[in-house]
Amino acid sequence: MAAQTTDRRKEPMKYETERWRFLGLLPVATGGGSLSLLLGEPTPLRLGLALAGRLATVVLTLVVWRQDRHILRLVGQMPKGDI
Repeated sequence: MAAQTTDRRKEPMKYETERWRFLGLLPVATGGGSLSLLLGEPTPLRLGLALAGRLATVVLTLVVWRQDRHILRLVGQMPKGDI
């Protein structure tokens, strides 16, 4: 019975950790894509897309930071013997 309770507590943490890994890669990919837009001739469209990519990178970085804090809260809620 206690093992089921422990597993029930660990499953959300596993899910959130996998989500954190995925979200951690998104700012890198978005930042690299927006940087590559600036390597060509600077047209207004390229500059606009690069700016949108940089903005998305900042937002995704904040989402990753928030996700990290959420995982730490989940770990903090677990009893000491279950970790």
